[in-house]
This record gives sequence, structure tokens and C-alpha cells, in this order.
Amino acid sequence: ERVVRKLAVMSEASSRPGEDPEDKAGLDADDVALINMFSRRQGSTDIAWEDDAISDDADDPILKSQREIVESAGLSLDLLDSWNLNPLELDKARNHAAAMYFLGPHNHGMPFSGVEMGHFLEATENGYKKSNPYHNWFHAIDVTHGVYRLLQICSADHYLSGCDRFALLVGAISHDVGHPGFTNAFLIETSHDLALRYNDRSPLENMHCSSLFELVSAPKYNIFNLLSKDQRQEVRKVCVGAILYTDNSQHFAMIKEVQMCCEVHSELLDESRANFKMSAESFPSKETLEAMRAPETRRLVVDVLLHIADISNSMKPFRICRIWATQVLEEYFLQGDAEKKLGVPVQALNDREKVNRAFSQVGFIEFLVSPLLFTVLKVLPPMENHVEQLILNAKTWHQHWLTDTDPPPSDADKEGMKERLRKLQNKYLDYCS
Repeated sequence: ERVVRKLAVMSEASSRPGEDPEDKAGLDADDVALINMFSRRQGSTDIAWEDDAISDDADDPILKSQREIVESAGLSLDLLDSWNLNPLELDKARNHAAAMYFLGPHNHGMPFSGVEMGHFLEATENGYKKSNPYHNWFHAIDVTHGVYRLLQICSADHYLSGCDRFALLVGAISHDVGHPGFTNAFLIETSHDLALRYNDRSPLENMHCSSLFELVSAPKYNIFNLLSKDQRQEVRKVCVGAILYTDNSQHFAMIKEVQMCCEVHSELLDESRANFKMSAESFPSKETLEAMRAPETRRLVVDVLLHIADISNSMKPFRICRIWATQVLEEYFLQGDAEKKLGVPVQALNDREKVNRAFSQVGFIEFLVSPLLFTVLKVLPPMENHVEQLILNAKTWHQHWLTDTDPPPSDADKEGMKERLRKLQNKYLDYCS
């Protein structure tokens, strides 16, 4: 705790400045259940853009101070700036330091008190249920790290405002606060208090938003107290919108929105992708900035980045991908145990006696993550390397399915899975062409 308090004091010194029905043909119950979970839809301030992005100069005093915070906790900047970070392997002080760094002003330029931010992070951590295998504080750090990395990789400081980025990072650290370890479907099925309170409409995500802004309403935790009234309103709007869009039932609606954005700006985005292939440093081009900076595009990009970070485990190095897959499946299985005990229908992915873990992860990548990322690539081509890792992980899960399944898959099942992976690879090649 002394280390955590020290980090807060150090930070204070530097922080003031479409789903296709044909795709379901031939799928088993687990795959269909996974798709259905992601397909139930529930019902700006003017920016003075500058030519230069936030400085990444190592001599910048704010950035230098933030890096000292990280190093004093024994963390490597190289680790934070990679996909090899696993919060499950860090202690409390290191996770706190990482969170301070991700939310630091060098990533968005918005002022806040480091003392209030330290209190806010402590209270937010305490708001997560420690017994949850997946939706816990470690997941919050992991998603915030994902947002931080995506903002870097996609050069978001050129087209997302400081308020956008600050709100997105705050939303990431808070997006599952208070999560009970059960899905919205379970809460609705069992007439849980949250489902009744929010009329069955994204009860979890509404609760997360409410918890965040109830917390910051207390002066001790008010990380927005140095913002102007307009900035506070903008941050709240962005936070609420992005967190509500983490409801997995809105997944396919998000894909359609990105597709529509691609159609509206097709010529610009095609040219942007072509230029990126010739030179990665060309993104974003001056020609695309006007479209990217439009309020409706910014809102969509913010929502997309948080949602991708929330489901990003499958595009990380397989060692980390596998750890998180084990965690999320265990949480599903615990819900399945509760469903059996209550005598309510057990959702297909929740039965620990029936779900094949490796097989379920191939389906998750094939039917949910890849359709979104393939579409987002048209808008954010720097994500290409992460899609390559996604495909690699699908192939690795396939190998685990072949070797770990007992009894072994039939020849027909093997051939079917091989064909699915071939189609996945071809779809990626089509998007890259």
C-alpha cells in the first residue's frame, strides 16, 4: 500500500497540465449459441485540431515523470508497449502503476489530480468482484492495456480528441466494475434486480456506467474535477456510449455500422489502405483525417476500440490467449452450475460437461472476432498484424482440438474443421487484397 500511495504522489506531480444466416448452416449448438449471444440488439464538443499529436519525446517532462512511475514499480516499458503483458502475473503495486501509466496525461493531454486518480483506481479495483475468474480487476487492467495499445498502433491522437482518449481509457478501466459473474441473459432469465432496474436492456453495462459516475461524484474520487463543464459532459457522453456498446448483443450491429462507414468513405479508405501497404507511416493520411475526425466517425471508432480491447484475448500471443480463454470459460461454467441448480435452461456454452474448450475458441474467432476485425481493417489498416495473430491462434486451437479431444474427432469432423479454417484464411486474404 505504501508503494501505491507513493505512485499516486509521483503521478500528482505530472498530471495537471451483419450476420449472414448461411454462416449458421451446419454449425453445432455451441457455435450457434455463441453467435446468438452476440446478436441480440438492445435498444459533441467542437475540437480545435492541431497538426501535431501528443509528444512522444523522451525528454517531455510529463512523459518522463510517467515513465519514472512505471520503472519505480519494477515494470518494463517494453512490456507495457507490447502484447506480452499479462496482469494476472503482476502484483497489486505493478498493476496500479500500469493503470496510472495507461491513464496518464501523456496519452490524452487532459489534466487531472494524481491523488484523486490514485483514490479512483483503488476504489475501482475494490468495485470488482475478486472471486470472478474473468470479469475482475485483472481483466480491467488487461482491457485498459488493450485500449492503450490500440490508441498507439492506430495513431488515434491524430483523429480522436483528448476528451475522447481520456474517456476511452477511463471507460476501459471501469467497463465491468461491479460485474456479478453472470451474463445479461442470466440476469434477465432469473429476474435479477439489475434486469428489473434497467428493464432488461443491457443491465450489466448500465450498471457499470452508473457505478463509474456515482464514484466520481464524490470529491475524493473525482478525476474529472479539473475539466471544464463542456469537457466533463463530453467525457461522460463518450464513456457511457462506449461502455454500453460493450454489451455483446450489439456486436453484429457494430459490424454493420463499420461496414456502413466503409461504404460512405469507400474511396478514401481504399486509398488509405493502399498507401499504408506502401508505407505504414502514411496512416492516417491528410485526405482521410477529415472523415476520421467527423463526430459520428470518432464515436464509432471509440466504441470499436473499447469493444475490440474487451474481446482482444484471441489476438494476443497464444500463451496469453490460452490463459484468458481458460478464465472466461470457467466463469461460464460457474454460471452453468448455477443454472442447473436453479433449474433454468443451461446456455450451451455454460455446460462444463459438454463444451469442448479448444473447439469453442475456434468458433469464437471464426464467427465473432474475425468478422469484426476484417471489417475494421478497412478503416484502421494498422491492425493487420493483430489479425494475423488471430488466424495463427485459430490454427493453434485447431491443433489442441485434434490432440486433446477425447474421444478423438471423427474424420468427417476433422475435414469439416479443416475446411472452416481454410475459409477463414481465404476471407483474410480477400480483405488484404
